[in-house]
Amino acid sequence: MLRIVFTSEDLARTRIAATWGPLGETLLSLTTLQQTQERALFDAWRRKVDATSAARKHPASALFHEAYLDLFTVTGAAATLEEGLEALRAAGAEHVHGELVGAVAVRARYTRCTGPWQGTAWGDIAYDRKDREELLAYLQEAHRSAVAPYWPRILSRLQAEQAAHARVLAEHGVEAMLAGLPPGFRWRSPVLEVGRGALTGTVELGGRGLLLVPSAFSRTGPATYTSEVDGQAPTVLFVPVIHSVADAAALLTTPEYGLDKALTALLGRTRAHALDAIGRGPCTTGQLAERISTSLPTASEQATVLRHAGLITTTRHGSAVMHALTPLGRALLNGHHFRAAPIAAAVPQL
Repeated sequence: MLRIVFTSEDLARTRIAATWGPLGETLLSLTTLQQTQERALFDAWRRKVDATSAARKHPASALFHEAYLDLFTVTGAAATLEEGLEALRAAGAEHVHGELVGAVAVRARYTRCTGPWQGTAWGDIAYDRKDREELLAYLQEAHRSAVAPYWPRILSRLQAEQAAHARVLAEHGVEAMLAGLPPGFRWRSPVLEVGRGALTGTVELGGRGLLLVPSAFSRTGPATYTSEVDGQAPTVLFVPVIHSVADAAALLTTPEYGLDKALTALLGRTRAHALDAIGRGPCTTGQLAERISTSLPTASEQATVLRHAGLITTTRHGSAVMHALTPLGRALLNGHHFRAAPIAAAVPQL
């Protein structure tokens, strides 16, 4: 069991975020992909990932096998994959090296294992730029197969989770929010007990506060993450949102983004993804980029094509533009097919 100890200052600084972003979920997914527990929840997803990528076989996968390497505080939360990868590319060598050294220390502390860590057997992502770039390419490819096909549904679920806990926080206070966390978490003031996983120990927040982050792929906890370069940043704790086979089926087993395959073939995967994202509610270009985990220019390009095809409308609201489905876009998204009215046979005039 992990025990997280709060002071009154920690309670005042405790918040809940919606997500660490698509790169954060990709990092977590690489550990879940390599674990063998919870077969009922994740084996169907693992088979799909294995069928479409070599993420589990790549040498860099050793970095994430035991979930000790903290790249979350290196990159920070990032709304798009590109933003997260760029943050990792720009991270200082000493910062990354410190996280690698810390991973070895944490492994020894929690498992009492002093043997070599598999992650040290591949590359030098701290000082070797070529190895860093190879890692970035690996993460991009892993995201494509492990997270991207499910991201719209995952993001929607994470946002709903955050909204529900934030409502409790606003109406009843931080202790009520902590008491309302899912099974595996137990609030016994001033300690949050986290019982999932094999890691044990006590974490003193020391005035930093705690940032709770819902996650679809956080399964190997409990583990907390603390920035080594920002002494004021809160400690991060991921909160799983998949608790049952039904949760896993809703988020991870729907093929082709949950869209009709014919629609994906017609529009292309990214454009169908964008149409589906707008179908979940009108949004700005920035919100669309977040929903489909892409850059702002790419989201703008996809919206332009959809608008020219008559599938969405774009209206200006102040300095922003708002995208919404047209009736044709809604019908296409819902799988309705328009048929031309039959031509009446000519009736000879007598």
